[in-house]
Amino acid sequence: MPAPTVTQIAKQLNKALGAAQLESEARRTGFERRTSRVIEPVMFLCSLLHTLGTRRVQSLADLHRDFNADHGTTVNYKPYYKRLDTPGFPELMQSVFERLMSSLYAEVLAPLKASALGRFDDIVLHDGTSFALHEGLIRAFPGRFTAVSPAAVELHVTMSLFHDNVTSVTMTPDSECERHHAPEPEELRGKLLMADRGYDGRPYMAAIDEHGGHFVIRVRDQLDPIVARIHRRGSRYRKLEGKRLRSVLRAVPKGKVLDMDVQWPTKDGDVEYSFRLVAKYNGRDNGWMRLMTNLSRDEFGASSILGTYRLRWQIELYFKELKSYANLHAFCTRKPNIAEGMFWASLCVAFLKRYLAHACQQVSGVAISTRRVAMCSHVFLASFFDSMRNGFAELRHVLADAFRFLASNARRSNPKRERKRGRLSSGLEPVLLGPGFRGAKSRALK
Repeated sequence: MPAPTVTQIAKQLNKALGAAQLESEARRTGFERRTSRVIEPVMFLCSLLHTLGTRRVQSLADLHRDFNADHGTTVNYKPYYKRLDTPGFPELMQSVFERLMSSLYAEVLAPLKASALGRFDDIVLHDGTSFALHEGLIRAFPGRFTAVSPAAVELHVTMSLFHDNVTSVTMTPDSECERHHAPEPEELRGKLLMADRGYDGRPYMAAIDEHGGHFVIRVRDQLDPIVARIHRRGSRYRKLEGKRLRSVLRAVPKGKVLDMDVQWPTKDGDVEYSFRLVAKYNGRDNGWMRLMTNLSRDEFGASSILGTYRLRWQIELYFKELKSYANLHAFCTRKPNIAEGMFWASLCVAFLKRYLAHACQQVSGVAISTRRVAMCSHVFLASFFDSMRNGFAELRHVLADAFRFLASNARRSNPKRERKRGRLSSGLEPVLLGPGFRGAKSRALK
């Protein structure tokens, strides 16, 4: 696969964030009811995403002040606030986010030729993260823990590991069951799903298997199936077969990794569900980690299952980037439209920064850290949104400058350590294509 050029990446960005598309979406969603010469949709979005992506925002007034500073205007706070407090605001931001997801993607990680992970079309990570909101939003977003967080929202996120970015996000009140928002089993054909506790429904795992998908899901301590077989030598393990999982885990040494076949029988004595379970004692949590899977032992041993499951941590790192570098936090507002719209806006800027990191990796041929790109985005995002506001004029030069800066200052810190015990230790490698700087000369970043 040849490396994309800066010109090709500029065309993708123009297609996703062009003025004509944004203005059309603003009218469709009702955000732009009549033409405004003061707060145009493109001006509004450029300033909003620039602010959220480059500094910590404490209040909505910070957004208003930055809007005036970015565009040299003297708009009062009230008309700016009215733009935020409209049903069209969250709809517009969700529409922009979905356009980014469908238009901007890059292959970032790939299995090694000898890796067993090469059998999968993708590795899918799924999890949720919740945020407490102003208690005045309890009707719109009721929380699970009414005494502590009466109002809260949860983001249900599906992430592609090979593309190192999100593919689906659903926003719901925190009181809704998280399991209902997991990827559909038919979407996982030929893929490997990894998820944490809360997504361990037996019918769901059986459906993934029936549709040709695979899974490694950490299950809750409450699940207590019958251990049909323990794949370890020794009579002491044979004596434990046929007992409940809790009894087995109390009887075995904590230093041993267990690879078992477990099942749930029906009242008639038939087997309703049967899965493979790998268990390892975690001294940090003072308990057993239980991983349910349908991967075969011929290709994935117990230690391989444990090592592969560590890749699920990448979605936790994504959540950290959202909260630390994209202002994904609860603003002090009682308005549902503003609260929801700000979440979608933060997701937009986080996705865009990740895409620019991946595009830089493809163009330069250097492994790039998304976290470091997020940390130093103040260096290049101002020039990017200036170009966007002006119809993406000089975008190729802006991207070329940004990529050269990131290739030197946002490299992944320790590739050798990653191969030993990081995200590359399970049989993955970064996709490094570059150089693809053709067609764009360097100019100084503003």
